[in-house]
Amino acid sequence: MKVIETDGIVLKTMDFKEKDCILTFLTKNAGKKAGVLYGGKSLRSGNAAKAELFVLNHFEFSEKPNMDLVRIRKCELQESFPLVRKNYSKFLHASYFSELLLQCEIPELDSHEYFDLLKNSMSLLSESQTDTEIKLNFEIRLLKLLGITPNLEMCFQCGGELWQERSGRNPAPKFSVPYQLDASLGGIRCPKCCIPSTYSAALHPGSLAFLHVRQKAKQSDSVFRPTQNNLEELDHALFVYFRHFFGRNLKSHALLKENSWKN
Repeated sequence: MKVIETDGIVLKTMDFKEKDCILTFLTKNAGKKAGVLYGGKSLRSGNAAKAELFVLNHFEFSEKPNMDLVRIRKCELQESFPLVRKNYSKFLHASYFSELLLQCEIPELDSHEYFDLLKNSMSLLSESQTDTEIKLNFEIRLLKLLGITPNLEMCFQCGGELWQERSGRNPAPKFSVPYQLDASLGGIRCPKCCIPSTYSAALHPGSLAFLHVRQKAKQSDSVFRPTQNNLEELDHALFVYFRHFFGRNLKSHALLKENSWKN
């Protein structure tokens, strides 16, 4: 029997028996795990707060080969991110992050990178008002971790140039009409190669340029600031991209979209 001790963030909870629940959690060192937290629904047990969505716990658990559930031996609450659950928009963003990660295959060797991404994003949600940019940065980083970052350097259909020759930090798109992010190609279609399809989404030149800068930036606080139209277009384009990759819709995205752009 293997015993593991590590931090983990709760991604999903399910009722199990009268007072217990099953937690699915992303660990820092061991990938995603699921196990029964006894007393997870009982206020008397002291475990109810540890079974909340998105909380950071320190887990000690044991696992046996070919068993779906680990045995949670100890669970200590480290950080609850209360502001995320009190604010509806932040809760929707955290739910979206969680659903994306639940769809991912996360190798144990890379677990710390996914864990750090989620933990840092949760901290930023607690502290910041720019939820939509935090979401975009999360998506860009997740694409990189999954190895499916879209290629923005040339048209994947015809091989043509997308950018003008220009010095300076911000790229200048070659065309002034919309491009497409094509999930099936893993890259961009230039305006000459755009087609109607369910796996492509339009990106105006400003949105494409912003994505290019943000994708290459080491820090998220780029001087190139997005407009609401940029963020809306990229929200839809990356939704289509993830939908194609995972082969399914992300249920949390519909509520998130309704809340983010209702004004």
